[in-house]
Amino acid sequence: MSRIAFVASLFVVGSAAALEPAQLTIVTGRAIPKGGTVTVVPAGQPGPGQQNHKPVTTVTDFAKAVKLPDAGPFDVYFTPKSGRPVLAVSKWSAKPGMQSLALSDHLGTVFVRGDDLPRASAVVVTATTDPGPGEKGHVAVQQVSDYKEDMVVPPGTYAVWVVPFNGAKAQRIADNIRVLAGRETKLPD
Repeated sequence: MSRIAFVASLFVVGSAAALEPAQLTIVTGRAIPKGGTVTVVPAGQPGPGQQNHKPVTTVTDFAKAVKLPDAGPFDVYFTPKSGRPVLAVSKWSAKPGMQSLALSDHLGTVFVRGDDLPRASAVVVTATTDPGPGEKGHVAVQQVSDYKEDMVVPPGTYAVWVVPFNGAKAQRIADNIRVLAGRETKLPD
C-alpha cells in the first residue's frame, strides 16, 4: 500500500470515529450499591430534585449503553435506590464512540451498623460544620431512613447524625469521618 493510500485510510477511519455518536455505559463497582439512577444534565444546570431540572438522559439499566446528544460538558448525578441524588462527576466531556463511567472512581459510601444506637427515623451525612438535622442552615449530603443502608457520597470528610424515631433531637454519632472514592466507611469502625 502506498503511503498516500495509507494516510488516506487513516483519515477516513479517524473521520468515521469523529462522526460516531458518543455512547455511555455506567459501571457501579463493588462499593456502590446496585440499582439506582444515573442522570446526565448539561454542566451547571439543575440536577435531579431541583427546580427546572432538564436531564439529557437518565440511565436505570446499567447494562445498556445510552446515546448522548453531543460531547458536553455534562454533570453526572447518581441517585441510589434509597437516598438523595449526589453529584458524581462535574463537567464531564464525552468522546466519540463507546465510553464507560465507573461510579466507584468518583463516589464512596458510609455504612452505619446501628449497634447500641437508638431506633432511627433517619441517618444523615452532612458537612462537618453542619448544625444538624432540625437546625437552621442544615443541609444533608445524604440521608436514609434506617441503619445498614449504604449512603453514597462524594469523597470528603463528613459528620454522621442519627435522628431518633421517638422525635428526640438529632445526635451526632461521628465527626470528621473520611470517605474515599471506591471505598466503604463503616461506623462504628
